[in-house]
Amino acid sequence: MGFEFNSLEWLFPVFDRMHHNCLKEEIVKRGIGEVSNPQILFVLKNEMNNMSASQKELAEIIGISPPTIAISIKRMKKSGLIYQYPDEKDTRRNLIKLSEKGLAFIEECENAFNKVDRAMLEGFTETEREQLKQFYCRMINNLESIGAHPPAQFKKERRTNDGN
Repeated sequence: MGFEFNSLEWLFPVFDRMHHNCLKEEIVKRGIGEVSNPQILFVLKNEMNNMSASQKELAEIIGISPPTIAISIKRMKKSGLIYQYPDEKDTRRNLIKLSEKGLAFIEECENAFNKVDRAMLEGFTETEREQLKQFYCRMINNLESIGAHPPAQFKKERRTNDGN
């Protein structure tokens, strides 16, 4: 079986790359390009209620590797978006917290994401949006069945929405 350019298997990565590029372009256009991984800021603001978290906790919540998060944290710390400080209970760990600049940046990131996502879903009915959501959930379940691990945040949301 050859590679078909109009197959779902081909269209999905094309969509993913285009969405990523549009988000990146919108973030740069707004002058907030130094946010190397906006998900970290989103989690610190929303999931952690602007409290602090360790690198390991952030990596698990987002579903990225510890080395990847370490690089992003180093960049965002250098840009003044976050700061690190030793955990008073365990001095071997550092905690990460949003700075005031990070809070302002995340609000602008949210605006950028909302703009791109609204444009991306333009013309979809509520029914179609719900169907699309169900399809994504099924694909995630299928990937889990072959050993993939969704981010901790997804698992938590799924439990909340399922009533478990």
